[in-house]
Amino acid sequence: MTHPNRLLGREKETATLTRLAARSAAGEGESAFVVGEAGVGKTAVVEQMAAHAESLGMQVLCHTGQEVERQHPFAVISACLAVDDAPTDPHRARVAEILRGEVRYGLPGAIGDAAEADPATVEAMLGLVEELCARGPVALILDDLQWADPASLLVLRRLMASVRQLPLLIIGAYRPVPRVREVDQLVHSIGVRNHTVVELTPLSPPDVSQMLAALSGGRPGPRLRRMAEGAAGNPLYLRELVDALARDGAIDTRGGTAETTARCSPSLPKLIKHRLACLSDDALHALRVAAVVGDNCTLGEFGAVIGRPPHEVLGIITEAQAAGVLRDTGDRLAFRHDLIRHTLADAVTGPVRSMVHLKAAQVLAGAGTAPEHVAEHLLYAAPQGEFLIAWLVESAPRLTTRSPALLLRLLDRALDIADPADPRYGDLRLHHVIAHLSCGHLADADDEARHVLARTQDPGMECAMRWVIVQAALASDRPDLALIESRAARASASLPAIDKNRFHAFSAVCLFAMGDLQQAGARAMAARRTAEDAGDPHALAYALQILAAKGFLEAPGAEAVELARQAVRLPPHSVHPAQHLGLQLALANFYTELDRSHEAQHTLAAARATTEHIGGLFSPWYHLSCALLAFNTGRWDDALADVEAGLDLAQPYAMSRPLRAIAALIALHRGQHDIAQTHLDATASTQDPGSIARFYEYLPLSASVRLDEARNNTKNAYSQLATAFDEGIGHLPGQLILGFLAPDIVRLALAHGDTTTAQRVTTAAQRRADHSNAPNHLGDVYRCQGLVAQDPHLLLEAAGHYRTASRPLHEAHSYTDAAELLAHNQRPAEASARLNQALEIYASLGASRDSARALFRLRSITRSPRRRQDDARCGWDALTTTERIVAGHVAHGHSNPQIGTLMTISRRTVSTHVSNILKKLDMTSRVQLAAEVIRRHGPGDEHPRG
Repeated sequence: MTHPNRLLGREKETATLTRLAARSAAGEGESAFVVGEAGVGKTAVVEQMAAHAESLGMQVLCHTGQEVERQHPFAVISACLAVDDAPTDPHRARVAEILRGEVRYGLPGAIGDAAEADPATVEAMLGLVEELCARGPVALILDDLQWADPASLLVLRRLMASVRQLPLLIIGAYRPVPRVREVDQLVHSIGVRNHTVVELTPLSPPDVSQMLAALSGGRPGPRLRRMAEGAAGNPLYLRELVDALARDGAIDTRGGTAETTARCSPSLPKLIKHRLACLSDDALHALRVAAVVGDNCTLGEFGAVIGRPPHEVLGIITEAQAAGVLRDTGDRLAFRHDLIRHTLADAVTGPVRSMVHLKAAQVLAGAGTAPEHVAEHLLYAAPQGEFLIAWLVESAPRLTTRSPALLLRLLDRALDIADPADPRYGDLRLHHVIAHLSCGHLADADDEARHVLARTQDPGMECAMRWVIVQAALASDRPDLALIESRAARASASLPAIDKNRFHAFSAVCLFAMGDLQQAGARAMAARRTAEDAGDPHALAYALQILAAKGFLEAPGAEAVELARQAVRLPPHSVHPAQHLGLQLALANFYTELDRSHEAQHTLAAARATTEHIGGLFSPWYHLSCALLAFNTGRWDDALADVEAGLDLAQPYAMSRPLRAIAALIALHRGQHDIAQTHLDATASTQDPGSIARFYEYLPLSASVRLDEARNNTKNAYSQLATAFDEGIGHLPGQLILGFLAPDIVRLALAHGDTTTAQRVTTAAQRRADHSNAPNHLGDVYRCQGLVAQDPHLLLEAAGHYRTASRPLHEAHSYTDAAELLAHNQRPAEASARLNQALEIYASLGASRDSARALFRLRSITRSPRRRQDDARCGWDALTTTERIVAGHVAHGHSNPQIGTLMTISRRTVSTHVSNILKKLDMTSRVQLAAEVIRRHGPGDEHPRG
């Protein structure tokens, strides 16, 4: 292997990259970008580094971007990671399945943004890289990044953010022109560590002379040096110049000096054309076709496009390689330089180019190539209605989930040329509408669906269009319109009874989203009977979903949970995967509220794999559910890890407000008011529409109230809570969704002399506990009663129930309230004991503000209470139980996805834990962390359990 430092004129640059490769191979990843004009040597540098990385024992994965690849998402990164249609590696096979996205078909806004970088696929790609890194150091080498699709660039940006955790080297090379905004943002990412930009400038005059000597076989004479000045230090230009002069016999080497007999210096395009002139007409024609098709097509595909047998193809390839036009890359075409390919392609006229793209599309389709690769060529192909229409009817479902924006462009063309009388015209319309829905173009989907609905006589098409209309309305946060359309569908004379019943059941979902619980319950009850009689699990799922949710709001307890369990137990194939996942997440939240933590954790674990496949709004909802469970049970650092993971996925969806609210609550309890204010400011500037998010609006309210209290603005805090309790939040009754805040409302009401409200809230808490018999609900009742009656024994009874519920924060609050009453009743020893219990819990949570507040309230106790020091916030002692388990898994060589599987949490949450561990321990890599675990526990001594 050639040593990297021996690449002429690039010693400094290759030395820098070599150091980065060594660090990456040792466990601390690095990212680097090589930037320079065309022909300046970027490809030579990255190829040299690929060889060097391989010599270090790294697994090297390479890909060169193509112009056509910008048309479909994840093209560059999936090619680099070898995620094709049928990978044999099980990890790659899983990513390929998520990339295809069948489970997202028909979901409104299934693709996260305009770049179609759906979060599920992004997470799967990141997980695959982490799996590969667990096997050994990995180098991702990507050339011509200026052609990369935005989704691939997003994956690279996310990898760069966590590269220091992994034995991963990322090297990307790109041209600054044409300028690509997404590439600029990636290369100049702010706040990314272990990140280097290497600029390749033109060769210096001494390097030019040295290169001329190496190419020409002698010390360059003055005329050759002057002619080379036109190259401006560009290595490609120099090579093409010397090769052209040599082919013309215009270099004379005598006495160790190489001199040219040519009179003028041609331009680089002329030099490339000079090289191509050496080809036979037959080869030149074939290579022009290849240049239009693009790099990386197989030799078999190339032969099929030009209509030549294998032996003739081999002859063309051999001739082109000998002429320096193609590189030897095995069974795929690869031009020596993109400028050569462009020169060849530019010689092909527009009509001929279109025909070549059409032929390429037909060949690829016949070979069973992935539809998105066929679609790349069809975008530029000559009009060929029959092939386009037939292929789209067959391939549209796959493209809808993979690249709906690309599909829409092709469907627009097909609909323009198709005959409305063609039986396939309706299929094209249907796919067009579904593609709009998948892209999140809800208004467009609604408009077109109504247009089709007004003209169709086909009951199947009518049903599909009506479903699009109601789904688009609900996704647009217009459940009232969805209800109207559901009723219209049920009134249709042409729809079958089973479809009418499904719309009837769905109307209960709309009513519930509007906050009309009584009507929603009545509609769901009727729909349940009809669905059970008809044996229709699809309608039954909607009915059970609403009956369970309504029941849980009004009377949380075993009956509501059993309804939710019945819904989850419906055969998964009988309902859409997304609907089944929503039922699972709702059930997990029910379990959390009823203190059935083990069952909540089990349900979330069961939902994790489906969440990772579907993504969309379900990813932040899943993390919100995990964060709530962790927050309630006192695992606040775990909750923050899920909040961070969820926020990374929540931006396009309606879940950021409740996630930030949990982070704000934790910050407030820990005395971090600035952090809390930042989160609350973000929630204030964010509107989270959607029927799911509105059920968590009590969290931002709770955080706002806590902040007011922290600033001694108790009047405003009480006003907010009292108003919400009586008037509700949005269209949801406050008395139903603010139950967990009952003790705080009572406490503030008593502080403001409002005993009537305190008693009303206590009565409401009693009703809820009577239904559920859940330990934390019983704790709320006893705490409310203890505050109203000023009875410390009731408060201690509340603390016992909270302890049973594993709700340590509320337990500590009850001890503090009891201690204050005991001190007031002149029982200082008992008060001190209870205060110590509260302080122990506050310290375990890191709730410094609550500790300070408790001490201030009980400052009259003459005997100083024993205080436990707050937990360290750095060093090994700062690690939580979960973080120590994660650290143990890292020491065992497990990847983040593997740890997630073992601990039944998401890969993203594990990644957050690892980042927090490294920060607390002031480390820079997993290798250092593993070494520290082994140092403390010995090899094989610690067997972490999830």
